Parts: sequence; C-alpha cells; structure tokens
Amino acid sequence: MRLLKKFFLFAAELLFFFLGFIFSLSFAAYLDYWGNRFALIGFLLGFSIFCAVLVWIRRKTGKWTIAADAKAWLAYRSWRQIHPRRAKYLRILHRTFLWFPSICGAIVLFFLPVASHIRHPGTHVVPHYRFSIPLNCLIIKSSETEFVRTFFSNQGAARYGFTPIWFTRSVPSYAVFAPTNPDDADRWPRPEEEIVSRHITHVSVRKFQLGMIGAACYEYPFTGNYYADFSPSMRTPPVMWESDCSTKPNGVDYNLRASFVGYREDLPTFYDLLNSATPDPDN
Repeated sequence: MRLLKKFFLFAAELLFFFLGFIFSLSFAAYLDYWGNRFALIGFLLGFSIFCAVLVWIRRKTGKWTIAADAKAWLAYRSWRQIHPRRAKYLRILHRTFLWFPSICGAIVLFFLPVASHIRHPGTHVVPHYRFSIPLNCLIIKSSETEFVRTFFSNQGAARYGFTPIWFTRSVPSYAVFAPTNPDDADRWPRPEEEIVSRHITHVSVRKFQLGMIGAACYEYPFTGNYYADFSPSMRTPPVMWESDCSTKPNGVDYNLRASFVGYREDLPTFYDLLNSATPDPDN
C-alpha cells in the first residue's frame, strides 16, 4: 500500500510538472502571437510559479513519506534479524538486478560481433541461403531490404569476437550479401563493364560452387572512399582491397551477389563465408 501510494504521488508530481511546462509554453506562445516582447519572461515566470508550487506540495507530503519510509525500514530490519539467510539471498538478488544492465551493456560494447548473433541467430541470415558465420563477424540486417552486411577483422583480439575498433584500433573489413530472384541476371557492374570494354583491371578471379550454382569473384585494389572518414592510423596497411562476387543464373536457384572491401588479410574469411553458402531449399 505504501509503495502504491508513493507511485501515485510521484505520477501526480510528474503530471503537474508536465502540465506546468505546457501551460507556460502556451502562455509564452500566446504573448508572442500578439507581438509582445515579454514572451520569454512570461514563460520563465509562469514555469517558476509551477515549480514553486511543486516544491510546496513536496514539502507537505514529505512528512508522510519520511515517516512511512522509517516505518518500513524498521520492519525490514526486524525481518532481517528473524530471517538472516533469506535477507542474505535477497541482498544478493538485489545486487544482481542492479549490476545486470551494466553487465549486458559491457558485453554488447566489448563483444558487439558476438552480441549481433543473438539478434540474428542460426544459419538463415541471408534469405534463400544458408551460411556458417563465425562469431567475430558483426551482422547487420536491414528490415527494409534483403541486404545483409557483416563487419569483421582477424587482427589481434578481434579474431576472438571482441569489438575491433576498441581493441585493435583499426577499421574492420566490410562485406555485403544480396540475394536476387532466379530469373534476375543482375550482377556487379564493374566486372561486366570490363568484359564489354576488354579493359581488364582486376588482379585475380576466384570461382566457387554454391550447391548447384556457380559464382565468380573479381579482386581489385580498392579505389573508393569507404575509409576516407577514418584516421590514417586506423587504416593499416593503407591499401585496401575489393572483391565483387556474383552467381551465374541457372533459372532454378536464387542468385547471390557478395562484395568485400577491406584488408587483404581478411579476404580468406570472406571467401570462407562465401564457400559455406548453400541454397536453402526450404526458403
């Protein structure tokens, strides 16, 4: 009963504070509408009056609150003397509940890639495909499109699932996966333009077999501005790499486009991800 009364008292004070702010703001807007130069003074004066009334109300109800809290504390002290073991367990439980949000926040902050797997568990991360994704890969899945983005690094502590930017002071590599319909022949434009113009700029080509559908990856030195906003000290080595991968449509399986931008040392992880992909017959 005491807690319920305190809750309603707190809710009433909060509502009174909110209404006072709205009333003072409306009064100032009314003065400003008629061109009065004292609109700001009217707002401050009106809000000050409401705050003063709120302080007066709290002083009036303070005697009951102090007496009720003192009575509850004496009752709790007596209960602890009668039931010391229960009091000990209750104290441990209370401390656990206090620390639980901080522990969860620390896990998400320092183990962000691992925490993302809680949001996107299992192998069905990319629609129509099954992937085996390591825990050191941060998964970001759009709710509006079927694009799935991953950030990962094999440098230092990041390979064990720690958040790369906190422990390695380096920008992680980036990969994106996008499935398309079986009859959609849409592929990355850069390799297509090379084939048409016969102006070859890719360094190497890798081919994979994803179930019954094949994929080809073209590697390039990265020339974009993805890392332009980061400090040069966080881009070691300064030369980044790009790999654009597309499946060859067979009219049956969903096609898959994948692209990598990052360190050359992280390319094997990207290719392992791509090599683990198989068409999902149930989706």
